[in-house]
Amino acid sequence: MALSGNAALAMFFDIESGFETEHDHWHTHEHFGERLGIPGFRRAVRWNALDGGPRYFMMYEVAEVATLTSAPYLERLDNPSPWTRTVMPY
Repeated sequence: MALSGNAALAMFFDIESGFETEHDHWHTHEHFGERLGIPGFRRAVRWNALDGGPRYFMMYEVAEVATLTSAPYLERLDNPSPWTRTVMPY
């Protein structure tokens, strides 16, 4: 499958044991939509490892690299929702 844009943000990560269900619910029901509402974000996917780790692979496809330093994206990063602060406190 070709990228839906000219750049991507890819991450591999784990979540502290016991918090996976809350993380997955937040990620699916808030975070995906929030990110895809930012101009230049085209598509988002998350895969979970069946065995081993890291548990997650996440990729956001964006129109161009500059999307990741744009004012709308930085505004979201600097002003997380209350649920985001609960699930991702760092």
